[in-house]
Amino acid sequence: MSMDPSGFTSDTPLHITPLSEYRILTIRGADAQTFLQGQFTQDVQAATTDSARLSAYCTAKGRMLASFIIWQQAQPQAPQEAVYQLMVRSDIADSFARRLRMFVLRAKVTIEETALTPYAYWAGENTIVNTPLARPEPWQIIATESTLQFGLPATGGLQRGILIAETGIDSIQAQPGLPEQWAVLDILAGLPWVEKASQEMFIPQDLNLDAIGAISFTKGCYPGQEVVARSHYRGKLKRRMLNGICHNPPAATVAPGTDITDRTNTKEPSGQIVNAATLADTLYLLFEVRLEAAEHNQLVLGDENGPAITQLTIPYSLDKPALA
Repeated sequence: MSMDPSGFTSDTPLHITPLSEYRILTIRGADAQTFLQGQFTQDVQAATTDSARLSAYCTAKGRMLASFIIWQQAQPQAPQEAVYQLMVRSDIADSFARRLRMFVLRAKVTIEETALTPYAYWAGENTIVNTPLARPEPWQIIATESTLQFGLPATGGLQRGILIAETGIDSIQAQPGLPEQWAVLDILAGLPWVEKASQEMFIPQDLNLDAIGAISFTKGCYPGQEVVARSHYRGKLKRRMLNGICHNPPAATVAPGTDITDRTNTKEPSGQIVNAATLADTLYLLFEVRLEAAEHNQLVLGDENGPAITQLTIPYSLDKPALA
C-alpha cells in the first residue's frame, strides 16, 4: 500500500471552496424524526444539534439511492418541531426529495430544498489554530446564530469540515480551494458519495458504510433493511470499497460505475468506480472491488489494457462492527 501522495500536510494553509455539487435539504415537522427513522440506514436519533451523521437511503432491495450527511437544526422558538438538514449530491437531490415525499402520506412532515451553499474548509493541524474557525472533531457540530460548522475525518495532518453560513463567509480570510481538492480529501478519507451514475449499484456495506458508522443494525425497519442485515450476519464480506491512484489517467472523465479489472483474472470486472477526482495529473479513486482481486495487487482501470491502479490505505478498519 502507498502513502498519501496528495501533498496536503499539517502546515497546509486554510483553504475554503463553495461546493456547488452539493445541496442542502430541510426536513421539518412534528413527525419528522419518526418518519426519517423509518427511511434511513442511520439511527436518526443520533443526528442531533451537536453531532452530524453519515447515512444512506436504499431501495427495497438494499441498493443505495443516496448517501448524505444529516444533522438536527436547533429550534429554540419552536422546540416541538423537529428540523433536520441533509447535505446530498446536487445531481440526485431532486429525485431524492421527490421519493421521500411519496412516503410522507399523512405524517406532519415537509421536505424543502434550500438555497444554502455548503462551503468546504481544510487546513493543517499546525495552521488552523491561527484562523477564526473553530476546530470541531469529526462529526462534531459547532453552531452560532448565523453559521454552522462540523468536522469531517481527514488524513495527512489536516483538519477539515463543512461551513454553512446564511450571510456568506467573506469575513474569513483563506486561500481559495478547488472542489477537486475537496473531492480528493474525501477519497483519501474513504468517505463515499452516491452520485446519479451510481444509484442502485451498491448496497451500503459495499461502500464501507457499516465500518464508518452510517448503519444502525438495532434501530428497526427501513427500506432495504432485510438485505443490509443479511449481508452483515451471513459471514465474511467479500467486497469492500478501497482507494487508489492512477498516475497516467485517461483524458476522458472517469464516471462512477467504470469497471475495475484484475489482470490476473480478466473474465469479468472485479469492481466499479464509486468516486473519482483528478489533481495535479493524478487520478484519485474510490472503488468497490472483490477483496480477493485486490489482494492480487494487479488492478487496472477499465479493461486489462487500462492504466494501473496503485492502492492506497483506507484509514479505518474494514472489519464488520460489533453490535451494541
